[in-house]
Amino acid sequence: MHFLPSFLRKDSKLSIIDDLLKKLAHKDAARDIFNIVIIGQIGVGASSVTNLITGTSNAPISTDVSPCTKSFTAYSFTLHGRSFRLIDSPGFGSSKSTTAAIIRSLRELDSQFGIDLVFNCLRGTRGDASAGVQNYNAIRSAVSDDVPIVAVITGLERYSETMDQWWTTNEADLKGRRMVFADHACVTTLDTVSANDPKLEARVVESQKTMEGLILRNCHTTRIGSRGMVGPRRHTRY
Repeated sequence: MHFLPSFLRKDSKLSIIDDLLKKLAHKDAARDIFNIVIIGQIGVGASSVTNLITGTSNAPISTDVSPCTKSFTAYSFTLHGRSFRLIDSPGFGSSKSTTAAIIRSLRELDSQFGIDLVFNCLRGTRGDASAGVQNYNAIRSAVSDDVPIVAVITGLERYSETMDQWWTTNEADLKGRRMVFADHACVTTLDTVSANDPKLEARVVESQKTMEGLILRNCHTTRIGSRGMVGPRRHTRY
């Protein structure tokens, strides 16, 4: 008798990721495609980061704190001849049940297909610090210990110093809250049209290059090892 994996059963409680997992199950998900999950509190601009990286406007965005991403959605792109899959997640903060579903979904995705990198998006302007800690802990509990979590600080288009100075100023505070990141990027998620200002446009271009560097530093050239029923390969950790 053949048993369907849990995420393909009709009684699955992972509805926010079911469609994505089914698509991956019917594709060659074991190829050398790095899986990068992007996640954060509702309104921090995670979907805008997706568009910044892919150079498109495919991920829906909102100008308020209402959630745009209702379910896990994958966007494929190439960088320096290498293939990546950016997986945009629903945001934390809409309800306790949604947070629980996100955690279960991340565990299932990591178990079945492997997660190579997590972008934990945080707003550079003042926000609910306790929510940021709770979200970080939820992500860390959901993915394997060897999966690096990196901080992506958004909303820095009008930051008075250089964007990366935000990290120099705030890193110690994050560590004091036990939010320890493998790497970071400080960016604006404006597009060049919305920027409409030479200085802001320069920050958009800088942000695109910063995100490219973040990806290349943390997704090494070869995925090795095998996990899950389709045998995804994981990259070497240094």
